[in-house]
Amino acid sequence: MALVSDPITIRGNKIKNRIVMVPMVTFSFHGDDGAYYGMQHVEHYAQHAQGGAGMIIVQATNVSGAATSTNQWSADNRRFLTQIAKSCHRQGVTAMIQLACGNLDINILSISEIQLIQKDMKQACICAGEMGFDGAEFHFAHGFTLCKMLDAAENRRTDQFGGKIENRTRILTEILPEIRAQVPPNFLVGVRMGEYQPNCSDGTAAALAFEQAGIDLLHISFGMHEPGQAAPEDFICSRMAYSGHRIRRSVHIPVIAVGELRTEEQVRYLVEKDYADFAGIGRGMLADPQFANHVMNSKPINACHGCRRCLWFTDHFKCPARRASSAAANLTR
Repeated sequence: MALVSDPITIRGNKIKNRIVMVPMVTFSFHGDDGAYYGMQHVEHYAQHAQGGAGMIIVQATNVSGAATSTNQWSADNRRFLTQIAKSCHRQGVTAMIQLACGNLDINILSISEIQLIQKDMKQACICAGEMGFDGAEFHFAHGFTLCKMLDAAENRRTDQFGGKIENRTRILTEILPEIRAQVPPNFLVGVRMGEYQPNCSDGTAAALAFEQAGIDLLHISFGMHEPGQAAPEDFICSRMAYSGHRIRRSVHIPVIAVGELRTEEQVRYLVEKDYADFAGIGRGMLADPQFANHVMNSKPINACHGCRRCLWFTDHFKCPARRASSAAANLTR
């Protein structure tokens, strides 16, 4: 069993500890020079890189336009993303970027349209490597395009992208060898997915298919819906985090577990009781950029308030936890 502070090496990347800042879109941020990304994003990730996490997975970036250097893959956007990767590396943090494919109806896509998506998926990985990222995570979760492709109930296709699990994972597994041939040898390729696709047996089958194809890392969140099965009564983390544990029992690649992890006790419990290889922190890090340092040094965490509708979706300046943190910092000056 590992300690939270223990490093782990995956495909030659030494990740300095077991705490991951998971991808969270900063909806109220603004880009610069007409780009989607800007200095606000650079400063946000630089601040969190200083917060002690072993890995940061940058928010979901749509692969559309990667093959043509347009949309979120324009030169201006790539300039800011490159700065984000560099700011992570300056703090010894492993930097990945999450790659998303929008929210399409996968059952009406033609084969040629899927192949165009695959072309962008592949090029997005190549661009990520060129920008200095240590890896990319494909977003097969939360009901979006890739999640629909993976889900046995949602995917009603009758061609090579529907039916058995080998087909439902094909949109990535088919191009993975091509990705490997064009990115650095230590470039990580991960998948964020749910356990229930729609049943736990489907999720386990998908996880095994991704592992067999050569995926390096699994990040277990939820699929079309949040998990319905309760965690054991003595499990002090969320049922979503327990989904991560169940998938981990079936695979031999590292697993990030996530879901309402807001305390040092939960993070240590998850990793040091061997439920998962990594603890993934979302809103906890938005509330307290020093979350990881505070966990490892057993210092008080400025805890997320668990607002019913997270204010980071509308105006991050109104986040009560961040406001309390800023007020406390001003008092100590």
